[in-house]
Amino acid sequence: MNLSKSLVVAKADIKMAMNYKYVKFGVLGMGAMGPLFSVLSVPMIYILDPNASSYIEFILPYISSMLAMFAIIPAALISANSFVGEREQNTLEPLLCTPLTDMELLVGKSLSAFIPSILILVFGTLITEIASNILLFAFGFPMMLIPDMPGLFLVFASGPPMIFVVVFVMIIISGRVSRVYEAYQVSGVSVLVYIFSMLVPTMFIGSSMPFGQVIWFTNILTFMISILLLLITSYLALRMFNRDRMITQI
Repeated sequence: MNLSKSLVVAKADIKMAMNYKYVKFGVLGMGAMGPLFSVLSVPMIYILDPNASSYIEFILPYISSMLAMFAIIPAALISANSFVGEREQNTLEPLLCTPLTDMELLVGKSLSAFIPSILILVFGTLITEIASNILLFAFGFPMMLIPDMPGLFLVFASGPPMIFVVVFVMIIISGRVSRVYEAYQVSGVSVLVYIFSMLVPTMFIGSSMPFGQVIWFTNILTFMISILLLLITSYLALRMFNRDRMITQI
């Protein structure tokens, strides 16, 4: 496999996707939403209630989940246009007839969604850590990790696999839907894994089990779920991707 050819496909796909305003502004909006929500949440809570340190640990799981969620949504936007959008714009047949191998084509399509999303994930988290502490310091509140260590584990352990899960889901459904909006709806189900990481800890508030242990258990379980989904979707995507069949369906 020639990785340089895959990178050419990825670059072309990213450029094509960004030509559409709803994709470009969707990616930029989602990329900004996670850090904006996270940066404002904890400092604002402290400003409104100086005694927030007694319950702030219950808020932090939402921040890490939101950062991860808003980072993988752009992958759905880009990959929907990359796979289903090619069919909708009548550019799929020339692409499938190129001398690229199946693996080079799949890797290129996957990287086109993975690269922007992983950049949003990394820089969004970094911005959140720095900007939140600047605000906390400016208002005289104690500095802290936002996200905290369990949250950083959730973001960087489950985030990359879930980005690929979105891409592989798009490959699986690319021959079964005809519009990008249908693809958005189906792939959007992937973000539900972070609803799990948000809601499960709230079930243990007030229980005898230390809340920190609950968060670590939930985040590790979320990571394991993301790996399981990655294995399942990658296997199905590789089995279902058939260029000859896709050409006959155009």
